[in-house]
Amino acid sequence: MKTCMGCGAQSYRIESKFCQKCGRELPTEENSPNINICTNTDCVWNKSKFIYPDDARFCDVCGSPTAYAK
Repeated sequence: MKTCMGCGAQSYRIESKFCQKCGRELPTEENSPNINICTNTDCVWNKSKFIYPDDARFCDVCGSPTAYAK
């Protein structure tokens, strides 16, 4: 089962490449980040490697998208 990083919908087909609900590309081993960190390399949270919860889509310090939001 794959979970859409955009809307949280779940796909039960292994072959699915895109979310049936929002159309976003579903995570694969190649495009799925391992940890949810701030994507802004100048942000203090990125430099400290602070890990956000899976449902966090934006950094609460600088407002940049997190790895799971991309």
